[in-house]
Amino acid sequence: MVMLCWRRSGKRNCSHRGGDPNGRFKGLMWYKDLGVHANGEFSMAVIQANNLMEDQSQLESGPLSSMKLGPQGTFVGVYDGHGGPETSRFINNSIFSNLKKFASEHQELSADAIRKSFLKTEEEFLSLVKRQWQEKPQIATVGSCCLAGVICSGLLYTANVGDSRAVLGRVDKSAKSVAAIQLSTEHNASIESVRDELRSLHPEDSQIVVLKHNVWRVKGIIQVSRSIGDAYLKKSEFNQAPLLARFRLPEPFSEPILSAEPSISVHKLSSKDQFVIFASDGLWDHLSNQEAVDIVHSHPRNGIARELIKAALHIAAKKREMRYSDLKKIDRGVRRHFHDDITVVVVFIDPYSMNRSSSRRSILSIRGGTPSSPKISVQEIRPASLDSTSESPALFDGTTRLYISYVCPFAQRPWIARNFKGLQDKIELVPIDLQNRPVWYKEKVYPQNKVPSLEHNNKVIGESLDLVKYIDSNFEGPFLLPDDPEKQKFAEELIAYSDTFLKEIYANFKGDIEKHAGPQFDYLEKALDKFDDGPFFLGQFSQVDIVYAPFVERFQIFLKEGLNYDITSGRPKLAKWTEELNKLDSYIQTKADPKEVVDLYKKKYLVVTHKRKTE
Repeated sequence: MVMLCWRRSGKRNCSHRGGDPNGRFKGLMWYKDLGVHANGEFSMAVIQANNLMEDQSQLESGPLSSMKLGPQGTFVGVYDGHGGPETSRFINNSIFSNLKKFASEHQELSADAIRKSFLKTEEEFLSLVKRQWQEKPQIATVGSCCLAGVICSGLLYTANVGDSRAVLGRVDKSAKSVAAIQLSTEHNASIESVRDELRSLHPEDSQIVVLKHNVWRVKGIIQVSRSIGDAYLKKSEFNQAPLLARFRLPEPFSEPILSAEPSISVHKLSSKDQFVIFASDGLWDHLSNQEAVDIVHSHPRNGIARELIKAALHIAAKKREMRYSDLKKIDRGVRRHFHDDITVVVVFIDPYSMNRSSSRRSILSIRGGTPSSPKISVQEIRPASLDSTSESPALFDGTTRLYISYVCPFAQRPWIARNFKGLQDKIELVPIDLQNRPVWYKEKVYPQNKVPSLEHNNKVIGESLDLVKYIDSNFEGPFLLPDDPEKQKFAEELIAYSDTFLKEIYANFKGDIEKHAGPQFDYLEKALDKFDDGPFFLGQFSQVDIVYAPFVERFQIFLKEGLNYDITSGRPKLAKWTEELNKLDSYIQTKADPKEVVDLYKKKYLVVTHKRKTE
């Protein structure tokens, strides 16, 4: 929140600079390039990375209470959700009205009114959790950081729970530069003082902070020590069934583990204070305070919030050794493995307006975010399969072609890799009818007469595992293997094991599935538990997921329909993995027709009707 307080005078509405008064959308970005608030100008921008947008934000300029002659100003809030969007959306709809309520009761804007607005919003959300607990227990695991700032009567209040950040840009005229001054206090277990605070609050709990995979987490689960929401770590009644087992603590607790108490600072504004950057941690993951302040100081105000996000994304791309242009092609969901949702609000402070508060009034309410309608995935039109009557394409003419079959899981592997790397315009898809193959394919393209194969640089390469690695190494786009040596080694192990996995499953379709094939799915469950920085085998989506996905997809369909065996039953990691896979457009667009899978597998593997034993 950011607010400037002044007394009401003549009526004047805020002018809408920067185009659309409600902001605009461009791809995964929402932005309001320039607008006017009570005591200056502002710029806002949001970029989506998660499948569902978890960041929320708002700017309110006008009355800060319900009193006729009460304080007025500009309110800015940045709410970085985790576990889902429910809490951040709730805050976006509640905290400002709560602030106005307490400012009215106090008859002024104060740090105590801000504090009470945080705690009241927390209380209201936990009440919502209690009402929905039995029908929707997952809501107990949803929470949000909450950053707020208020400018009033020459004072700048900053309140925070979590790890979003507010940074002031103060001009140093003698040095002709702008200094970065952090206004907010962060609550993240990566900070030693936060760990010390948690240990002092929970002296009997040796596991209050745990280092897992080089990341400090509260109870080994969450990084932030303060938040709104996260009821399962606030009240023991929400840390039991029907909550999923992975969120439950081994012992009940009597005192809240996380807190919603905000850290509040009050700063007296001077003519040297030029602007404040309010942003979720997605920005600060890639930019230092000084780097962000320097960017704002050296660029025009119009579109500066977008400029900050662009700078962060350039660095995010560089960290993954990819081009910014390639990062921009990656769709939501997959994007989360490269950067977080990022919200930026830059509030410029006009020093002269501090002395003109009695003669001006600006009324504005704007919320940053994503389109209200669901994002429509752009589907690639599948070309018809070529058969013995089809003419061959103009072979070895410089075009890169991937020869596949829509029913072949091996061919699906490089197809997914192609899509994930955004190569639809650079690698042409050529489907082959395996039941009626064109003669020219064997004679002129691939003598082995199998799919998949790749025609590239006047040569043809085969074998699905080799093709996945080849596409990843020889084409632009996000890399499908992380830099971490431990993860690379594990990837080699899992990919090498894939042949054994397939042989064991296929060999036991007619036997006792639970006894013989079940251990193979247990193997995947255990592998998915090795890294906790994402739902996939290596945390982020990788070659390993591509190797297993086409087959697990078919096994899940056929074993459920044909043998009444659910491969995800009792395997929560595998269930989550399949759920997350089915959020990726690069995978969804390659999926086989479920009915065709069942019919094909029944014909090939089942001689008689085979039912799973239920005893």
